[in-house]
Amino acid sequence: MTNLTTGPAYVDASTTPVLNHVDFLCRVLLGGAATDGAFSLVEERGALGCMTPRHVHEREAETFIVLDGALEGWCEGSAQLVEAGSLLHLPANKEHAFRVASATARFYTLITPSGFEDFFPASGVPVDQLFDGELPVPGPPPPEAVGRLAEVAEGFGCRITGPPPFGPPEA
Repeated sequence: MTNLTTGPAYVDASTTPVLNHVDFLCRVLLGGAATDGAFSLVEERGALGCMTPRHVHEREAETFIVLDGALEGWCEGSAQLVEAGSLLHLPANKEHAFRVASATARFYTLITPSGFEDFFPASGVPVDQLFDGELPVPGPPPPEAVGRLAEVAEGFGCRITGPPPFGPPEA
C-alpha cells in the first residue's frame, strides 16, 4: 500500500489550466505528486461524437465516473453504456476506448496508479476559456495529429491499437 506522505491537497479547479484533448475539454485536477503516485484525477467534458481510438495502457487502469450525460465504454469487443451516477472501470493491459453517448457529458477519469495524467498536457492544446464554456465540435483528427498522438502516448506506456470501435454518433 502506498504511504501518502505529501499531506492534504486542496485544488481550486477554477485556476486549473483547460486543455483541448482530442476535442474533449479536460483539466488535471490532481496529479501523482499529490498522492505519492497512488492515483490522479482528470475532469473531462465532451460533445456527442467525441471518442478515443482503441488503445492499451501498460500499467494504468482508468475509472470513468459519469457526472452528467452518458459515455459508452468498449473493452476487448464488449460495449457498455454508463450514464450519470454510474462508473466504468477499464483495467490495465486491456484494449479499450470510450465515447460520449449523449449530447454532452461531464466525467472524472481516475487513473491508477498515477503517471498517465501527464499525457494530457503533453498531447493536448491549452485553450483560453472556462472549463464550463463552449465545447469543441468533434471531428476526425488529421493523419498527422493521429501520428503525433500515438507517438506521445507511447512515451507514457500506452499503445494506440486502432481507430475507434464506434460507428457514427446517433443524435
